[in-house]
Amino acid sequence: MKRLLFLMLWFALSLSYAQNLSIGTTSQNPPFNSLADQKDHFYGFDIDIMGEICNRIQARCQFVPLLFNSLFTQLSTEDIDLAIAAIIITPYRQQEFLFSLPYLESQGQFITLQQSNIKTLEDIPNKKIGTRLGTPFKGLAFSLYKNSVTLVDVLDIADLMDSLKNKTIDVALMDAEAAKNWVMNNSNVYKVIGAPIPVGGGYGIMANPNQGALISQINQALLHMEDDGTYLKIYTRYFPN
Repeated sequence: MKRLLFLMLWFALSLSYAQNLSIGTTSQNPPFNSLADQKDHFYGFDIDIMGEICNRIQARCQFVPLLFNSLFTQLSTEDIDLAIAAIIITPYRQQEFLFSLPYLESQGQFITLQQSNIKTLEDIPNKKIGTRLGTPFKGLAFSLYKNSVTLVDVLDIADLMDSLKNKTIDVALMDAEAAKNWVMNNSNVYKVIGAPIPVGGGYGIMANPNQGALISQINQALLHMEDDGTYLKIYTRYFPN
């Protein structure tokens, strides 16, 4: 009986000292993150990675749905503690924010409608390319095609895919794994164009510069997850091929 009371007291004390972390993410970018319902229940590769990290650093984490571009402003104003949402590490972002070790290689991929006459990357000049606002893909598209294309900013992935369906854009440039996911689940609607294109320095968990100790904890957790096979288990859950 005394042992049970001791364990209950230890558990209560451990909860009281656990750090509470507010994690900004986006509501629809499968397979990285998706909002399952209106009760802030998320699932996806990023969510499972962050959830495992939270367990290992003994943090109570709450995911907050935001538009991608809002992740940066909400983090700057400290309305959230961290952000994870297929955020590509770039030198420009590193001037303002601190990043974890990259947990996945970052690549871009062109995607369009199945019936589109765009078949190769050489067919894209003189077309409208849609990219999600706040991502490096607009810059990547410009570096590839300069002024031979029209670049269109779109707020989120749902709007990006609707723009394709409505033909207000001709092709979209997005995360390669996300593009493959849309094609895999809608092969009669979409197709990818060309091969994945490397961009940035991988996907990272983003924090304010004053969160060095927290990022150090996160990095240690990521390394341990890789060593004990947990990372691979989560990875194959979402990227079986």
